[in-house]
Amino acid sequence: MKNTVNTIIVISGPTASGKTQKAVEFCKKKNGEIISCDSRQVYKYLNIGTNKGGVLLQNGLREIDKIPQYLTDIMDPDQTYSVADFVEAADLKILEILNNNKIPVITGGTGLYIKALLYGLDNMPKADKILRKTLKAYSQEELYNKLLKLDPDTAQKNKNNSQRLLRGLEVNILSGKTLKEHFKHKSPKYVFKHYSISIDKEILYNKIDERCEYMIKNGMIEETQKVLEMGFKRDCPALSGIGYRLIIEYLENKISKNDLIAKFSKDTRHYAKRQRTWFKSQPDVEFICS
Repeated sequence: MKNTVNTIIVISGPTASGKTQKAVEFCKKKNGEIISCDSRQVYKYLNIGTNKGGVLLQNGLREIDKIPQYLTDIMDPDQTYSVADFVEAADLKILEILNNNKIPVITGGTGLYIKALLYGLDNMPKADKILRKTLKAYSQEELYNKLLKLDPDTAQKNKNNSQRLLRGLEVNILSGKTLKEHFKHKSPKYVFKHYSISIDKEILYNKIDERCEYMIKNGMIEETQKVLEMGFKRDCPALSGIGYRLIIEYLENKISKNDLIAKFSKDTRHYAKRQRTWFKSQPDVEFICS
């Protein structure tokens, strides 16, 4: 990987492809620091299921093999975190890292966040408290069915993510536009190099299966229980992520542990497939081996 002065580096790819390790290796060689681009790692207390690496220091900063990683552990589980929130925070952190004569390395698999950071985000309507209260009364299936009529692309991509279904529906109701219509082609905001990890599908899926089983058997159930015992609701934004919804079903004796692991792996493989498709469709991407 090559870089120039004031160039930001992006390392993307599907879940379990080894993005973070690549980023750490690059940072050690090129004096870089990592900005996490992950819509789940922003949440506190949920480390195993979001696959956070390294250690969380007393100052709130996460460090992986002595490389700082920003924008993790910054939100409580019941707080919402949008693409606009990410772009605002990442822009500030990029400026800070560049001012310290280091290289910002944006690392993660949340493709929409990366696109918005690099190319800008159209002004979308802000969250409407009254409308959001109404929408939160709907089940995930109801949100999906309603959004499917208005914005089928967003609905299908986020069928199992109630938070994104709600936001997609909210944006459509308030603006009359789909999420896709809010993204128009723009010139890049930054000079950047975007590397996306290419990995054989079968190898990736095997890694996902192994990781999901490991997570369930090594603390993901317990960390979910802890968050619920802290008083956060079962439908809070942080627990809407892949795996956590299934763990809640398991805790409610609706599915067995074997079913939990199998469904968790299946959902994660489907998510990885969507990620691979997304990054293949993006401009200015150079694919690298894992």
